[in-house]
Amino acid sequence: MRRSSDDIRHLLESDRIWSAYALADLDPRYISASSWYVNENAAILIYAGFDPAVLFSMGPDAALGELLPLIPAGQYTYTLLKNSRRLIDPFLNVGHEKIMVRMVLDSGPLPIIYRDDFIQLTEINLGDVQRLFGSYPDQPDSFVASQLRDGIFFGYYKADDLVSIAGTHVLSKTASVAAIGNVFTKPRYRNRGLATEASICVVESLREMGIETIVLNVAVDNKPAQVIYAKIGFRHFCEYYEGQGELKIEAIENIGALNDKAV
Repeated sequence: MRRSSDDIRHLLESDRIWSAYALADLDPRYISASSWYVNENAAILIYAGFDPAVLFSMGPDAALGELLPLIPAGQYTYTLLKNSRRLIDPFLNVGHEKIMVRMVLDSGPLPIIYRDDFIQLTEINLGDVQRLFGSYPDQPDSFVASQLRDGIFFGYYKADDLVSIAGTHVLSKTASVAAIGNVFTKPRYRNRGLATEASICVVESLREMGIETIVLNVAVDNKPAQVIYAKIGFRHFCEYYEGQGELKIEAIENIGALNDKAV
C-alpha cells in the first residue's frame, strides 16, 4: 500500500526523537533523495543524499520483517536500533561499526556564553569551513555544503582564521526538528570551550526559531563529549549502531523463519 508523506510523518512521530533525521527528510528539499518502505507500524528510509546512502529504520520486529526484503542490496551507511541491527545481521557484511548515543535537549535554561564574537556562518564562509576541516582524521564525516544554506552554523575566528565551528546536520521548520552536528575545533585551539559555546549559539538560534526537538549523536565511549553536552542541557535518549557495510537482502529465503527467531 502506497502511503502519503502525512501517513509517514504520523508514524515517525510515534518515536519522534529517534526519527528526528527521518522527519526532516520529509521536507521537499530532501524528499527527492528519499526512498520509503512503510507499513502500518514500521518504516525504512534510504536517503541517497550521501554516498553510500543512509539506511534508517523504526518499528517492531514483525513489522520490520515484512519490509526487509524490499530493501535493494548494496552498500549503506546505517543508523539502526538494536532490534533492527539484529534483524539484518545475517545479511550484512560490516565494514566498520560503532555504538552511538542519541541525546536530546531538555527544556531548561542554557549555560551563559562568555565570548561575544561568535558569528553566524553562511554559504559565503564555505571556503573557511572547508579549510578548517582540512585533512584532520577527526573532521566531521557528514558535512555537505548545502548544510550551510539550509541550517544554522556559528563559528569563532582568530584574526582571519576560522578555528572552531558548530552547526546542524538537518533542520526542518515543518517538522520542528534539528540535529546538532559538524562540531569541530582546530587541535591547537581545543580545551578552551570554543566548540561548547559555538554549540550553545546554535541551540539558542534553534530555540528562537521555535524548534521543538533538538538532538545530537555522540560515540558511546566519548564520555568527555557526553559530559559537555549534558552541561548544555542534553540528556541520553538511546543507544544505536552506526556503521557502513554491504547489505545482501537477496539472501533472504524465509522471512517468516527470521521473524520466528527474533527475541
